[in-house]
Amino acid sequence: MREIRRIVTGRDGEGRSTVVEDRVCPHVETTADATVTNLWLHEGRPGNATDYRDPVGPGVPLPPPARGSVLRVVEFPPREPGGSAFVHRTDSLDYAYVIDGEVYSVLDDGETLLRAGDVLVQRGTSHAWDNRSGRPCTVLFALLDAEPLRPAEG
Repeated sequence: MREIRRIVTGRDGEGRSTVVEDRVCPHVETTADATVTNLWLHEGRPGNATDYRDPVGPGVPLPPPARGSVLRVVEFPPREPGGSAFVHRTDSLDYAYVIDGEVYSVLDDGETLLRAGDVLVQRGTSHAWDNRSGRPCTVLFALLDAEPLRPAEG
C-alpha cells in the first residue's frame, strides 16, 4: 500500500494555528484481506485541545469507539482465485469513497460495483468488499458510531 501522509493542525503556545504533525501515518495494519491505515480516531465528542497527542494507537478495532469515529484508508488487493470476501457488520454509519480502482459492495441481496469517485453510505448492514479486478483498490472510510439498524416499521 502506498504511504499516506497525515497533516494535523493545532495551536501554538500563543493560540495561533499551526501544523503540529506532518509525516507518513505510522498506523498501518494488515488484516486477512486488506491493508488498513488508521488516520484518526476519537471517542465521544472530539476535542481540539492545544496539546497534541496522537489519538490512534495499535490494534484499532473495526468499529468506531462508542459515540466516536474512525477515519481510515483501506487497500483491497485483488481477490485470490477461490478466495471469499470477508463478510462483516458493525453498528456504525460508514461513508466509503473509492479513491482508486474498483470494488464490489456485496450485500445479502445483491452487489454493486463501485469505481473511483463513487461514494457508498453503509448503514449498519451486513456486507463484504470484493476486489475482482487485477489491481488494488483504495477506499477512504469514515465510520461513525450509530444506533443499530432497526427493522422497517410497517
